[in-house]
Amino acid sequence: MEIVEREEQATIKGKEVSFLARYSRCLGCGDEFEAPGQLDANLDAAREAYARLYEALSPEALVSLRARYNASQKAFGAILGFGELTMNAYESGGAPDSTNRLLLKLAADPLVFKAMYAVNSGKIGAIQRRRIEESPGFKAAAAWTGLEGLVSLLADVQIGKIESCAELSGRTIPEQVAVYVGASSFQDYSRLYSEATYSGSAPAIGSISAAPAPEPFRVAS
Repeated sequence: MEIVEREEQATIKGKEVSFLARYSRCLGCGDEFEAPGQLDANLDAAREAYARLYEALSPEALVSLRARYNASQKAFGAILGFGELTMNAYESGGAPDSTNRLLLKLAADPLVFKAMYAVNSGKIGAIQRRRIEESPGFKAAAAWTGLEGLVSLLADVQIGKIESCAELSGRTIPEQVAVYVGASSFQDYSRLYSEATYSGSAPAIGSISAAPAPEPFRVAS
């Protein structure tokens, strides 16, 4: 038995792609066949070939993404855990593998990039760190900290109400918050903050002096 490799073509989502397929060949009769596991591996290779061609960020998009954080190719690559010349290769038309494609797509989210930066910022120089920290993308992460930041501003009764409403309505927590921020509910939600009483130096809402807002969002005082 021996392993045979050859280039094959496959059509995925209406697009033809080429990939390297592996088969087994019987040394006695010369017949070729797909051994257990080879079929799945060949399908994965075809999907990967499609993803490299049609799902990876374009060189122009990569340059734009990196510019959002005012980072050099070397610094941006270091933050994402790439080699020194990796970003140069991608921006010149090279195709990222599946892991790096995912990292590049995640880096488009300022909050994710900020988390990557916190881990790998020690790998770049002080000038690059300052440029990144002053960039629009990095400042966007600092301005909006997601649900974690929202939770730090809410009292336990408010968190419980949101969780209860989400469970009863079958929504996720972000979906339930989005309901409150929509249309007339947003006015009630905004009033909740403006009429809140803060205690101490902690940024949590201590008590609510306003009358309960209309359904579906009521906060007990």
